[in-house]
Amino acid sequence: MTTEDPYIPFSQRAGLSQVPPQLKLGEVSSELRQLLEYYLQLEWDRNTGSNYNGIFYNKAWGRVAQDFHVKFLKQRISNYRANPTDLLKGLQELTQKSEIGFLFDAIEFFVRNPQCSHELKRDLSRAFVESRAAYRIVEQRIIAIGSEEQAEAFERAITDTEKSGSIAARSHLISAGTALRDGEWAASVRESINAVESMALLLAPNKGTLGAALAVLEKDGRLHGGLKTAFSALYGYTSDEEGVRHALVFQNEAHVDEADALFMLGACASFVTYLVSRKPSDA
Repeated sequence: MTTEDPYIPFSQRAGLSQVPPQLKLGEVSSELRQLLEYYLQLEWDRNTGSNYNGIFYNKAWGRVAQDFHVKFLKQRISNYRANPTDLLKGLQELTQKSEIGFLFDAIEFFVRNPQCSHELKRDLSRAFVESRAAYRIVEQRIIAIGSEEQAEAFERAITDTEKSGSIAARSHLISAGTALRDGEWAASVRESINAVESMALLLAPNKGTLGAALAVLEKDGRLHGGLKTAFSALYGYTSDEEGVRHALVFQNEAHVDEADALFMLGACASFVTYLVSRKPSDA
């Protein structure tokens, strides 16, 4: 490896964590669990006090704890005990051990409860963003921001480029996934389109740019005209938007967000797989 080769972490090289977390539907990372536990405990701290009789709730969280027992856990009110220490232990167990459905239902309960603070609701929303989770809180509901189709397209492209020996395209796809995981949206978009460009230039060498390579593939009958037009337009977007293809110069001016990066990764991964299928066996 030369000093000019881009560094790819072991977990990425070995295929242990190829799919960026934003596409890992049905999973809750340890980072997200830790943040949820932390922010719920901060709210607990804000709403409890102590005296010689022990720890007690303030009025607002006295109602939250009671609602949690009756409305969320579906327990009888006669079984309720206003014990803040037990609730804290329960919240810790909830965030660390619960399966995703039960955990997210509980988070929605706190987000929707009028007695919970705006600070807690903001912090819980922030936890999903900070951990690059596959979900976000939108209008008091947890929704997926990626799709299974995008994840499958990415994984298939990684596998197909490896099997076909398309090393450069595979490297760019992995870098795009890494950038998405790290919140570097413009870099992820750039690497996604570079994966397509690398694959196209492998099929039409010496053309220099994606646009020229796609024109050759269309002329040779290896690329449908509609696909060529669509990806030429995407290439134009990444060339025109300041900070994407010229990140070192305009890094702070790129108007690219997470949704853009997710879309480009899925779309480009699918197109890379398509181009792999057009690759001659001796190319």
